[in-house]
Amino acid sequence: MSYRESPRRPILGKVHKNESGEGMYTGPPNLESEDSLLHASGFGIIEVLISLALLAILSIAFVPLLINSVIYTAKNTTIATATQIVNREIEGARAVRSPTATAPSCFDLTQFLHVTLATVLDPRGVVLIPQWDATSCPSSYPGVIRARISVSRSGQITPVAQAVTLIFVKSAT
Repeated sequence: MSYRESPRRPILGKVHKNESGEGMYTGPPNLESEDSLLHASGFGIIEVLISLALLAILSIAFVPLLINSVIYTAKNTTIATATQIVNREIEGARAVRSPTATAPSCFDLTQFLHVTLATVLDPRGVVLIPQWDATSCPSSYPGVIRARISVSRSGQITPVAQAVTLIFVKSAT
């Protein structure tokens, strides 16, 4: 079997057989020879450029997804903050009691609902304005008061979050 037919040729250099039949390393391959070019391995500049171009095309395809996720995350932050305000205010209204009473009265509750609430900044800096809607006392006692709270952005009419609750009152005063 000749050197060209040998299945175990080294890539890094040429091996020639001496008179005794042993393989002998004779130095690095000649880069201009056809033999070394057939066995060269690795990526060429063209392959690298093509792979970079494909990677860029795939990256551009994900840009709209990333932009939309940032936009929706921002909106959800505002909605979550507004919902927390609504829950806090409803719990506060349910806990209203005069210092001497054990059960809520309509007078105490309507006084609480007519207080102007402070504006709140969400984590993104959006100004949120909570507001109770007008309510009236029930005609008989014990009864319930229907209370509605809404939270809207500053300068907008449409609420970001809103809720309606029924609050038990034992008496008028």
